[in-house]
Amino acid sequence: MSRAAPRIAIVFDSRYGSTLALAQAMQAGCGDENADGVLYMAAGFEPEVGVDSERDQYVQAQRTIDGIPVASLEDIRAADALVMGSPTRFGHMTRPMMAFLERIGPLWREGALIGKVGAAFTSTGGMHSGHETTLLSLIMTMFQHGMVVAGVPHSVEALIETRFGGSPLGAGAVTTFNGRREVDANELAIARALGARVARLARQVEPEPAPLIGPS
Repeated sequence: MSRAAPRIAIVFDSRYGSTLALAQAMQAGCGDENADGVLYMAAGFEPEVGVDSERDQYVQAQRTIDGIPVASLEDIRAADALVMGSPTRFGHMTRPMMAFLERIGPLWREGALIGKVGAAFTSTGGMHSGHETTLLSLIMTMFQHGMVVAGVPHSVEALIETRFGGSPLGAGAVTTFNGRREVDANELAIARALGARVARLARQVEPEPAPLIGPS
């Protein structure tokens, strides 16, 4: 059954605003397909060691982030699709994103996400610093939940043109290790295209929630 206006939960974590910018581009892509993309934070957090909480980028990003609600179980249960984004930390997602995945563990037991559409995005400091392994770690969790995972097809022109972030596995940005490189037009275009694709698929794919089979 096609849903006229699917609700897409976009759950993310961000420090200096790069992952936030990708999340906003994903939200815009959902809007392009007349879907309701809703931003949620993964969880509250204390800045990790090495995060410069006095940097202008950090302060500006947190002003926006402070107005975004933390995702609840009901928010995710009610969504037609789930998109997750995280900065890369040593080739993996951040602690707040891991905490979010643990918090939605009850949805795995319910089978609440089986058949729902999922997608991933990330930002990282360097080209070979875990961009795709972070996407894979997010995607593997989606497979564990029985989700239908959407990537970025090579029909997206920006994926061919990008020299930094973005992958068939998901959207991304490479900010350099000093974190001062802005998310560029190709990276934003890839994220927007992925958001639009998730919205289209969410209309076409019928979720099939079902509780896990218990021991006999």
